[in-house]
Amino acid sequence: MGRRLHLHRSPTFNRRAAVTGLGVAAALGPHGLARPLLAQDETGSSAPETDLVLWAWGGATTSTSFTVRAALKTTAPDAQLVVSERDDLADAWMIPPLNDPATEEVLAFSVDDLEPDTDYWYAVSGNGITERLMQGHVRTFPDGPATFTFAFSACANTGSNARVFETIRELEPLFFLHTGDFHYGDIEENDPALYREAFDAQLVSPRQSELYRSTSVSYIWDDHDFGPNNSDRTSPGREAAQENYRDVVPHYPVPDDGAIYQAFTVGRARFIMTDNYSYRSPDDDEDGPDKTMLGEQQKDWMKEELLAASGSYPVIVWVNSQPWISIAGPDGDGWGPFATEREEIATFIVENGIEGLVMLSGDAHMLAIDDGSNNTYGPNGGAGFPVFHAAALDRDGSVKGGPYSEGTYPGPGHFGVMTVHDEGGDGVEITWSGQNKDGEELLRHRFRLAASGSATPAGSD
Repeated sequence: MGRRLHLHRSPTFNRRAAVTGLGVAAALGPHGLARPLLAQDETGSSAPETDLVLWAWGGATTSTSFTVRAALKTTAPDAQLVVSERDDLADAWMIPPLNDPATEEVLAFSVDDLEPDTDYWYAVSGNGITERLMQGHVRTFPDGPATFTFAFSACANTGSNARVFETIRELEPLFFLHTGDFHYGDIEENDPALYREAFDAQLVSPRQSELYRSTSVSYIWDDHDFGPNNSDRTSPGREAAQENYRDVVPHYPVPDDGAIYQAFTVGRARFIMTDNYSYRSPDDDEDGPDKTMLGEQQKDWMKEELLAASGSYPVIVWVNSQPWISIAGPDGDGWGPFATEREEIATFIVENGIEGLVMLSGDAHMLAIDDGSNNTYGPNGGAGFPVFHAAALDRDGSVKGGPYSEGTYPGPGHFGVMTVHDEGGDGVEITWSGQNKDGEELLRHRFRLAASGSATPAGSD
């Protein structure tokens, strides 16, 4: 433990690039992104001085498309998105926004008809400016068998400029999966403006901004960014949180009722992201068949997703923000107070022979992995799929749930890295790596998902 990973990192560029015809001078960083020439530390620094764009980020990526959300500092009736296969934006094409740039602060862009597994760069143009300081990059997802790596984590102080965001960015993951507590606003009012302010604080923070513009982002909330601590469906800010998410976050299709559960595909891996708060019963309700974390509509959707994915995708990733492995009862963490529903889901997984399932979680401020041996909530102790917790980006350490077969490592500056090794055969190898802000690996687990869906060790490094 504590060894440093020798991973490929992009070189640090310190040259200045005169961006001909685009009106800015900037340093170039990974993926050729224009970077603000600013000193950065753990506590914060000034946002780059831009004329048009406050922040921008891309997501909802597929093998042929992605979306961008961008907040403008001023209205720009002629605003468009410049998109290119080159980092200097040469040979670019223009995409108009989906909403009205003459009246909207946050613009939405949809970029379609792209090639799979290909790099694209984007920047917002308007009022005679192409904002290179807020230039972004997305790589479309592979279509079919492919080996890819992504990073995930959760839990960052509002306005954080912690170095961990830079460490993640330098790994150049295919995408970054944020599993909740994007901010710690703990908002208790039904006011979308309060949620927007909390998101602005994160998206203008230099290191966070650079990470979110360097790759595709997928994000599902937890309690502190949905409402106050230990939120549920009674949270007074529920509707405001749902409205702000739809306006600000580049997301995959979500239901019409306000909840934000969604799914997407990367290569031969299916990702199922559940919303654990929009329908959630209060924790102190008596456990039983009527107590729910997911709600019946979402649970039916999830079961349908699992049935459709099993046998079609060798890897199914359930992105579940809360600790799954936890003692039953009111004193348990995460799913512990929802033991009846947890047993229902585990039983469904076992009885329907769902293959290839793994879980990624946040919330707990720790790195922790279980190989499935402590995940025994189905009939006769069945279910047994592996679980990986990774947090906190920038919060004090804590341990929740367990036990975990591979141990726990609480602390700030933590994130997880998942690599899917898929050469197109019947089995797929998975590598999980828990790392810290210094790029040191604290935890590693490798296993193989066979055609039967069972997880077997693949050896240790």
